[in-house]
Amino acid sequence: MRIVATGLVVALAAIGSPAAAQNSEFMKECMVTAAQNTCQCIAARIPANMMANAILGLRKSNQSVSVSGNLLDPATLNQNEMQGLNSVVAAQAYCM
Repeated sequence: MRIVATGLVVALAAIGSPAAAQNSEFMKECMVTAAQNTCQCIAARIPANMMANAILGLRKSNQSVSVSGNLLDPATLNQNEMQGLNSVVAAQAYCM
């Protein structure tokens, strides 16, 4: 019986893992330039349907700075990345 119960717990955890994985990925990208508390606040204010785009936008921004040392040129973003980064900036303003 214990094995069945453990299997159920693992199965239920796997069902919820995409959101947890997204949150983990967001925190990884966000904490490149911000503190953990700030990133947690920002993550809480980004709608679930925008989180993937927020991760894309942050990742592209982080890559731009790490490669060239320059801030991201918004003209290099596609529509999804721009929308995601806009949601991060709006949430960041609230969390500061």
